Amino acid sequence: MNLIKLAAAGIAVLGLSAGAAFAEWPEKPITYVVSFGAGGNADIVARLNAEVLSEALGVPVNVVNKPGGAHIPATMSVLEAPADGYTVFNWSPPSFMVVPLTRATPYDPLKDFVPLYAGISASNALYVAKDSPYTTFEEFIEGAKANKLSMGVNNLGAPPNLSAVQLASEFGLEFKTVALKTVPATLAGLIGGQVDVAVGQVASIHAYGDEIRPLIILDNDRKPYYEVDLPGVRTVGEAFPGKEAGTWVHGGLAVKAGTPQEIIDKLLAASEVMGTEEFISNVPKAVSYDWTHGVEETTALIQSGIDLYSPLLDGLGLLHK
Repeated sequence: MNLIKLAAAGIAVLGLSAGAAFAEWPEKPITYVVSFGAGGNADIVARLNAEVLSEALGVPVNVVNKPGGAHIPATMSVLEAPADGYTVFNWSPPSFMVVPLTRATPYDPLKDFVPLYAGISASNALYVAKDSPYTTFEEFIEGAKANKLSMGVNNLGAPPNLSAVQLASEFGLEFKTVALKTVPATLAGLIGGQVDVAVGQVASIHAYGDEIRPLIILDNDRKPYYEVDLPGVRTVGEAFPGKEAGTWVHGGLAVKAGTPQEIIDKLLAASEVMGTEEFISNVPKAVSYDWTHGVEETTALIQSGIDLYSPLLDGLGLLHK
C-alpha cells in the first residue's frame, strides 16, 4: 500500500512538473521553417505571422527559409527536431499535397503533423493579355473549341496546372500546356505573346494592372477577398452552376505530431489575432488571405485539397500509387 501511495505521489509530482514546464513555454526562440525562398507570398505572410506569434508569446520567432529539394528537406527538418513547439512549419500545397501525392515521401502530412491554421490563400484566375481577342469567358470557350490554344502555367502538377486541367475537363477543351517555371514568368509570357491564355493567382492582377485581363475565377464559390482583387469577375461556379473549378491553394502553420496539447493550445491562442480585420488589413494586396483556425478545421481543409488534387494528378499520370 505504501508503494502504491509513493507511486501515486511520484506521478502527481511529475504531472505538476510537466504542467509547470508547459506554463513556462516558450523559454527560448522559436524557429519558423518556410520551404520557399525569401520574398514570395508564403514568406511574406510567414513573417507577418511570426511577428504576431513573437509578440504574443514573448520570445523571438525566427523565419528560416529552406527552399529546394521538392520541399522535402524543409519538411523533414521540422520532423527531425523535437516535438516541443520550438520548431514550427509553414505548410503549403506542395509540401502537404502535391509532393506526397506524386512521389514516395519519408513523411505523411496528416499523420506526422498537426496543422493549426491556414491564412494565405491563392485562388487562381484565367487571364488573357489586354490585346487578346477574347473579352469574355464565353468568347474564350468558343475560341478554345475552335483552336487548340496554348495555356501558360508555372509547373506541371502545380495548382495553376491542376486548375487548367479541371477547366479543360469540365468544358471539353484541349490545350497545349506551356510550363514557364513561376507564376510571374507565366504572366510575363502571356503579356509577351508566348501563350494565348494563362492561369495565375487572383491577386496577380495587382502586379500587372491593365496588361492582363481576367476572364473568370477558377473557383466554385465566392470568397470575400475576390471583391478586393477582382471585383465583379465571376467564378466558374457562379457563371456555370454544376461545373467544378480546381482551385485550392492555402498555407499556414503546423507543428510536429506529438507536440504537447498545452503547447498547441498556446500557439492557437497566440494566432487568433491573425483572423481579425486589423491584421488582414496589413497583409499586402498582392497576397490573398482566407482564414481557417483550429486543428480540426484546418485538417479538414487540407483533406479537401488532397481529395481535389488526387484525381487531377491521376488524370495527368502523376499520382503516386
